[in-house]
Amino acid sequence: MNETWETVLIIGLFLFIAAFFGLFIWVSRYVNKRDNRSPQQLEELLQLVESRGWSHTAWAPGQGDRYCGGEPLPGTGTNIPISDQIVGEFRGRAICCFEYSSRGMDVDGPNTVQRSTVFAVTSATSVPRMVVKRPQALDKVNARLDALFGGGKVIELGDPEFDEEFRVIANDEEVARAVLTGPLARFLMTDTRAKDHPLRFQGNDLLTWHRGRLRAEQIEQKLNYLCDVLDHQPAQV
Repeated sequence: MNETWETVLIIGLFLFIAAFFGLFIWVSRYVNKRDNRSPQQLEELLQLVESRGWSHTAWAPGQGDRYCGGEPLPGTGTNIPISDQIVGEFRGRAICCFEYSSRGMDVDGPNTVQRSTVFAVTSATSVPRMVVKRPQALDKVNARLDALFGGGKVIELGDPEFDEEFRVIANDEEVARAVLTGPLARFLMTDTRAKDHPLRFQGNDLLTWHRGRLRAEQIEQKLNYLCDVLDHQPAQV
């Protein structure tokens, strides 16, 4: 009996080690695919920019300052560089897409370069900084820390279904309620894209973002979503 259990334990240990290394390899490949871009993908990006009549700047020092104020960029900053900056017009609104690179802990160890892609659409309506995203465990703690530097606080709208699905962090509670009450809240609750697209309202800009490189096939999808959000935003805030 003891020999049988020893055999089972040894087999179990080998299976655990194999599963661990298998998971590590899968995660490494996923991160590599997400954070790298082939020459063909870059060419597709430039072709889309040209076909749309947009402009592309490979390296743009200081152009990230306007979009500081929250994830994935710093809360504040001066001369923040961004790359692959695309500027133009989409559905009658000014747009900007770009990559932002930072350093942090990743599967490859400390000081790994983390690339994030940001999409921004300009609106005629100005909204004080407000973030709408999927809830995370440390949101309230992080919001309290951010509040020390003007980062806002967690706000619950009083709609149990909405408050369960989304976390709202804002500087101005009255404005947040005015923006999210009515058509926009219903849109976010019913549109499946909302689950995967965090939003940051900041002045006349509305932003969404994700980890990874900027690719041509993502751009119109993300910009369409941001424009749809703005179409449901109250005209007067």
